[in-house]
Amino acid sequence: MMRPFRQLLRRVAALRDPKPRTLDQWIADHRSVVEAEMDRIEHLVPEDGIVVDVGANVGLFTESLLRRRPGVRVVCFEPVKRCHDVAVERLKRFPQVEIHPMGLSNAIEDRPIWLAPHNPGANSVMDDIMFDRRENSEVREDTQIVEEQIHLTTWSAFAAEKGIDEVHFVKTDTEGFDYAVLDGMLDFLRKTTRLPVLYTELLHENYHPRWDEQKRVVDALLEIGYGDVDLESMKKVDNILFLPRDAVDRGEGA
Repeated sequence: MMRPFRQLLRRVAALRDPKPRTLDQWIADHRSVVEAEMDRIEHLVPEDGIVVDVGANVGLFTESLLRRRPGVRVVCFEPVKRCHDVAVERLKRFPQVEIHPMGLSNAIEDRPIWLAPHNPGANSVMDDIMFDRRENSEVREDTQIVEEQIHLTTWSAFAAEKGIDEVHFVKTDTEGFDYAVLDGMLDFLRKTTRLPVLYTELLHENYHPRWDEQKRVVDALLEIGYGDVDLESMKKVDNILFLPRDAVDRGEGA
């Protein structure tokens, strides 16, 4: 019962915010972060590989990747209409990109996503992060939170429908919901002949409200054939590389 009241208070507070960032400002501020990420992972993406970009947002990750790997095919998922429309416009010059107006999860369903208009990088379906654990998100206390209904599917169902049986690299950035995205990929990963590199945003045990579910998915990935990851020393929010165990043995993650 308290959540609508908290939303009302934040809407009122947002009116007093003297310097909200525009979308163009956010893109300019975030570009250097994306380029630094790409420096780290570029060598793990084959020149003619298939990449899945989950939480594509306004397309910065895919745009940066295609400048460095122009031969890759990218399958993007972005459920927030505003971000999806911007991504379509930004990436329309790349015929090898498809952008789907939906998100990924471990269930096929419609559900709300919570939007921070000044910061599209903080959009999340995790209401317990957006509201109850705001210190873990990038959302200011005076931010107006907006609700939007979105459609979610699973990667395993999508890939089966589209006849995709192999991909090379998967990036997920869904503000705390990545465990559910990965959970919805497990059936696909168990059947594919080649495990892709997974680059995913995870939250530390002390900060994720659904740590047990996240840990269960991580354990499943290790059982499938991914190399060990050190979750104990990770930062509050960290981008984690899951490499197939044979790639780890070859030292390809360095």
